[in-house]
Amino acid sequence: MMATPKIHIHLVSDSTGETVHQISRACLAQFPDVKTTEHVWTLVRSQQHLEAIFTSLERYHGILLMSILDTDLRSKIEEKCDSLLVPHVSVLDPVVDLFGTVLGQSSRNKPGGQRQLDGDYYRRIAAIDFAVSHDDGMNMGALKDADILLVGVSRSSKTPTSMYLAHRGYKVANYALVPGTPFPIHHLDGLNIIVVGLTNDPKRLSLIRRTRQIAMSDDANEGYADLEAITEEVRQARRLFTLNQWPVIDVTRRSIEETAAAIIQLHTTWNES
Repeated sequence: MMATPKIHIHLVSDSTGETVHQISRACLAQFPDVKTTEHVWTLVRSQQHLEAIFTSLERYHGILLMSILDTDLRSKIEEKCDSLLVPHVSVLDPVVDLFGTVLGQSSRNKPGGQRQLDGDYYRRIAAIDFAVSHDDGMNMGALKDADILLVGVSRSSKTPTSMYLAHRGYKVANYALVPGTPFPIHHLDGLNIIVVGLTNDPKRLSLIRRTRQIAMSDDANEGYADLEAITEEVRQARRLFTLNQWPVIDVTRRSIEETAAAIIQLHTTWNES
């Protein structure tokens, strides 16, 4: 049996490090059998900080990914990596260069520029507040500012998807369908809002709900995880979605990110129509 490949990854950023970290994770997902050790360096803006990074590089050879806009700091990091034969790349360069070429402008080279308290930042904060106050059917009478309404049976990823979308700046409400309780369709009268139905495989739902009941020591609601009852819930939900011509996303084999991406695409298409 071959030994599991191991590698040290040095993630260097002049800001929070989120960008370089996410790029690293996305790339490493293509190499699931590799064991990694991350060395994370954030807010790198001084020679003293560089010395600590260089000491780590000398001790733990591997690769270095950086998001550093200061040309002097970048040059010093590149020189050190070259002397140690450490492969390195500035992850934003190709994209920044592309924008510069298309726009005919030079970049501002401002560290942490994407973290400034601009309009987008406040829009995301407002969207998060909206998602929290419109979770699980709350404030259904106040949807006029919503961009998206997610509807689905219990445990169909409505809340985490809403929060993910909120971090992308979308104001999202969600409503949990309850057996025997009609959906309050009147709350949508006169609103310009896209409604997306979320569904899940009944067997998968049963497992998720049973696990939740065990974790919460809930022995009272016997039908909550019953497969036959869940199958009927899902069937009724699909009837509601079809009746109102709402687009439907099956979240059974989707991650939250994948579900959110599909919803964003639906929202974009809906706005363009």
